[in-house]
Amino acid sequence: MKRTLVTLCLTACACLAMPAWAAESLTAEKTSDIRRLMDVTGALRIGQLVSQSAVAQITQGLKNTRPDVPQEAFTIIGEEVNKVVGEEMSAKGGYIEQMIPIFHKYLTHDEIKGLLTFYTSPLGKKATSVLPMMAQEGMQVGQRWAKTLGPKLDQRLKARFAERGIKIEPAAKPAEPAAPAPVK
Repeated sequence: MKRTLVTLCLTACACLAMPAWAAESLTAEKTSDIRRLMDVTGALRIGQLVSQSAVAQITQGLKNTRPDVPQEAFTIIGEEVNKVVGEEMSAKGGYIEQMIPIFHKYLTHDEIKGLLTFYTSPLGKKATSVLPMMAQEGMQVGQRWAKTLGPKLDQRLKARFAERGIKIEPAAKPAEPAAPAPVK
């Protein structure tokens, strides 16, 4: 009797400690709502970003190494990269299918429904339209701000090292290679 009571208590505690998503199964309805959420939030636009980045890298690399390549080749590169990325986004085992378990892991079905309600509202639509630009501008601010920290950090580290008697010398420059001896 005592053992049964202890087992029952331990099981109850484990169930209470379990996150809500762990008890929830990934139903067809939840999967459909996750796909819809990815669509309304613009998460599926990641494919466009991947395409743009790949096209830019391939094009720049080809222009640098083969300036004689006709412009038509670059048009073909863009078309094919976009087709492949688009096809693979929704293909079996593609990006979308790989993202669904992540949404399921962190969000309950009720939370997904709540997010759908928000992101289909006027405020939610505005948020999805301005957040990418805010993130880009925020990254630029962060980069500029981080640059201002370097001199302050250098000064503070030198002071603390001096207090503790720690000496850090700048790395020595590598020796210049000797000029080859003249051939006689």
